[in-house]
Amino acid sequence: MRPSILARLLLASALASAQVTAQRPEGALTLDNVHIVEAEHARTSALMCVRVEGERLTRIDAAGSKSCRRDARVVDLRGRYLMPGLIDMHAHLTLGPLEFRRERGRAVMQAQADDTIAEHNARRLIGFGVTTLRNPGGDLAAASRFKARVADGSLVGPETFNAGPVINNADLPGVAIAARTADEMERAVREQVEAGADWIKLYTGLSPERLKSGIDAAHRHGRPAVAHLDGVAWPDALAMRLDGIVHLMPISPNLLDPDARKSWQARARGGTYSFFEWWEHFDPDGPAADRLVASFQQHRPVFDATLVAFHAAFVQDRDTTYKDDAGRYAHPRLLANWHDWFTFAVGWKPEDFVRARAIWPKVQRMAVRLYATDARMTLGTDMSNPWIAPGISLHSEMQLLADAGVPTSRILLSATRNAADALGAGNRLGRIAPGFEADLLVLDANPLTDIKHTRAIHAVVLNGKFLGADALDQLKGE
Repeated sequence: MRPSILARLLLASALASAQVTAQRPEGALTLDNVHIVEAEHARTSALMCVRVEGERLTRIDAAGSKSCRRDARVVDLRGRYLMPGLIDMHAHLTLGPLEFRRERGRAVMQAQADDTIAEHNARRLIGFGVTTLRNPGGDLAAASRFKARVADGSLVGPETFNAGPVINNADLPGVAIAARTADEMERAVREQVEAGADWIKLYTGLSPERLKSGIDAAHRHGRPAVAHLDGVAWPDALAMRLDGIVHLMPISPNLLDPDARKSWQARARGGTYSFFEWWEHFDPDGPAADRLVASFQQHRPVFDATLVAFHAAFVQDRDTTYKDDAGRYAHPRLLANWHDWFTFAVGWKPEDFVRARAIWPKVQRMAVRLYATDARMTLGTDMSNPWIAPGISLHSEMQLLADAGVPTSRILLSATRNAADALGAGNRLGRIAPGFEADLLVLDANPLTDIKHTRAIHAVVLNGKFLGADALDQLKGE
């Protein structure tokens, strides 16, 4: 992308950010004549009246209730549908572009935090109904600045739960720090907790021993550990008391039978080629898949599949809605980075895309099996990675899961109640009940009948403040 185009996009983004404010609500708000989506029962309620005072839900009565409407601003929702605000459990809110810089005569890769990108992302997340997120790997100082601005009302944005830079076997400025010994792991975890980390994120390059030391260090400091794994098989990591796993890419050689493992390793090119080459040798209904399902049922990890991140790569050789959405909603610096060079399909040839799409039904089948377990299944997007635009990509994730065959009620629970529980905030987020925080999504159609209806957003209530269509359009930059 030419610099002049990038400059124009940055200006447009800045202008679009100037309107909607995050002022706290004044007086009571009543949402009347609305069906409450009861995903846990796969049904919707009769028409109800929901009262909000300050930032909390205070009562739920039958539609038209005088006590519910008394001395409040009343919004007649005329039979629309109300559900909790959405939660993205895998959103790199503050992440900047992946770039190279010169250091002592050599090229060093980095992806530094960017507050302007965080603000851009935050507004669009709210515009698409995402009121809470987990950032599973980022700059904790940037996260702290963001939370302070949301708290003082100077920025419209979701509530955030944060991990620091991922802990791996090598440094990547802005993204990862190295911990090669148990002492280094202990120090890294301690420093992240002191800096405000809610989660500890462990990464693919860690040996089983170092992964275990990271899990143990996180628990000693009172934090859950989540991991992106490939070499270590998921059941083995869960047996170490790992709390969470990200990405439906369980691409460990230890999950292939001996003949399949030998065949894969003989031809494996590594890197992102493994996103499809490994699956060519894996049976989602075979014994290894059964082992995965059993481990999820036993250990109940927090899990987000991020199907959208992989599917966007698998169809990158085509004109797609992912590219269209990124063009409309991604920050210009990130968009330019993806168009310039950084994607998950760097170096892929036409035949690689064909092979990637051929294994997609296996990914879908594994998603259905895992989301049918009693594990703490949530939703995530890997926002700020290639073609993953803020907010709208969570709706794409829900559609991909529905296309795979996951029931809509389970998808909606994964996006709300399950995620709130996983974050340790299930006593105040993710449900519509008196005493809970008023982060709500008003829809024009019932999402239980078709998951695409989550896109039919009539309004968002954020911390008790009603944001109608005009406000949401401003937040999305439209």
